[in-house]
Amino acid sequence: MRRCVAILFSLITALIGHVAPAAGDDLGVVLLHGKAGSPSGYVHELASVLQSKGYLVSTPTMPWAQDRIYDASFEEAMREIDREVDSLRQKGAKFIVVAGHSLGANAALGYASSRDTVGGIIALAPAHTPELQGFSKRVGQDVSRARALIAAGKGKEKQRFSDVNQGRALEITATAEVFLSWFDPDGPAVMPKSAASFKAPIPLLLVVGSNDRTAQGRDYIFDKAPPHAKSKFVTVSADHFGVPSAAIEEVATWLGSLRQ
Repeated sequence: MRRCVAILFSLITALIGHVAPAAGDDLGVVLLHGKAGSPSGYVHELASVLQSKGYLVSTPTMPWAQDRIYDASFEEAMREIDREVDSLRQKGAKFIVVAGHSLGANAALGYASSRDTVGGIIALAPAHTPELQGFSKRVGQDVSRARALIAAGKGKEKQRFSDVNQGRALEITATAEVFLSWFDPDGPAVMPKSAASFKAPIPLLLVVGSNDRTAQGRDYIFDKAPPHAKSKFVTVSADHFGVPSAAIEEVATWLGSLRQ
């Protein structure tokens, strides 16, 4: 009897050794938190689920985090994402998706417009809209002041500026150069422009919340991106902050479809 059990165990072990690796074994996801947030905030549950499914997941603390807010420019943030992508590749990722929530989604879109190294983009409740009237009305004077400071050779001096997060006024400290990189209505943080400037047609999953009062329709960003057969626009039942958790099933299913 023991000999039979031993033989059976050996057969099972051999079979397991020949099972193909999980779909996520070589797929890496850089998941970016939202404005004034952190990796342990609204994106944490989604990151945990993706890791449990075998995906390589990176959740860096970005320049718009609560304890860093605007300590680096938009382009410097792109280079930080570069480092996360490189780190995932060193861990075995051969296919990279850059995902983000809110301002993180904005940065993910900007990354695809300036790099040709990503296999997909996930934009969850994309936000921070410096070109839209309501937003620019709140920060427009400070944008003009930042331009004037830069013109006067004071672009690297830290100043107090205005910001808006889901309708709530904020006061932040940043250099004029860094501030303008995020708030210029013609700058790199304009999401429709980023989507239209993708280096190539790539899969885009864009998720908005039905109860997110800042959500825009599919024509704002999604329809601007080069069409791709795997791109998808989804509405989930959630407010702005609840989108990452509400979209877990959609994200996991979509990621799985990329390898099919």
